[in-house]
Amino acid sequence: MSDTMLTPAAMRTDAEQLLTPDADAPADDGLSELTLRMRGHIMQLIPALEDGIVVHPRNDDALAEAIAGVARAHRRLAVEAPNGSLTQAVAHAQGLARTVVALTEHLAALEGPR
Repeated sequence: MSDTMLTPAAMRTDAEQLLTPDADAPADDGLSELTLRMRGHIMQLIPALEDGIVVHPRNDDALAEAIAGVARAHRRLAVEAPNGSLTQAVAHAQGLARTVVALTEHLAALEGPR
């Protein structure tokens, strides 16, 4: 990874801000920034996972789950942010955050012991 990219652990920590049950809802502009950041994390994690998928030595559950996770991430990115209520915008951002967490888990599983 280049110096400008965050580590998967930092991306996960960033995503967890949106998923903490007792967290305050961010203001509109803060939510927009977090949503964009989650999209950026996903766009960085997808190629990292695709690279890991190509070199993964076994046909196992970790590989199958990573492939499915990448497909879900692509679908999540295709969903446009809602123009409705703050509640809808928060739900959209949380969906992106859950995708970031899932992709970091898939990446760790692919990079785990072989």
